[in-house]
Amino acid sequence: MSSRDMDPDALKVKGETDSSYFADDNEEDMLVTQLNMDVSNQYVIFSVGNEEYGIPILSVQEIITMPNLTRIPGVPEYIPGIINLRGNIIPIYVLRSKFNLTLNDLGENTIVIIVQIGGDHGKTVGFIVDSVSDVVSITEENMRDTPDFSETVDVKYVEKIGQIGNRMIIVINLGNFFSDKERAILEAAAKEK
Repeated sequence: MSSRDMDPDALKVKGETDSSYFADDNEEDMLVTQLNMDVSNQYVIFSVGNEEYGIPILSVQEIITMPNLTRIPGVPEYIPGIINLRGNIIPIYVLRSKFNLTLNDLGENTIVIIVQIGGDHGKTVGFIVDSVSDVVSITEENMRDTPDFSETVDVKYVEKIGQIGNRMIIVINLGNFFSDKERAILEAAAKEK
């Protein structure tokens, strides 16, 4: 049977009305464009303090509220503990401490972004952030180099500054985000449980 001979009603999903699934061809074209969109320039935007930061969406595994936290004795306060996420032990990292901000109390509404650092064979960590706002596309022409600061400001974890209209988004360089000492502490914390 050719597609011309096929009964159009046989293709309908149960419960679907007789109206066309798409209102017009433009809506269908927009959906196809969204499905074919390049995700390499997509960033999850979150806030810590008064600033907006971005992490490449390809590095983000999921965004959750704080599950039960197991505290590990002897680790710095910026690692409040570890979580068990579907059998994976993940150290949690408070970004407010990285940015020298006053720490907030942790509770059941605390937001954690689970991030893969270092590609497929890297480490998985959780970042505690103040809020997650959206996912945006930042093209290369909207990326600016990190400005030169005094030597007292460590910008090694800043990859670029993304500009979307009036918004300035600090794009995090996950490859440089942790010092060797911090990586060792995070690895030790993950092995504790």
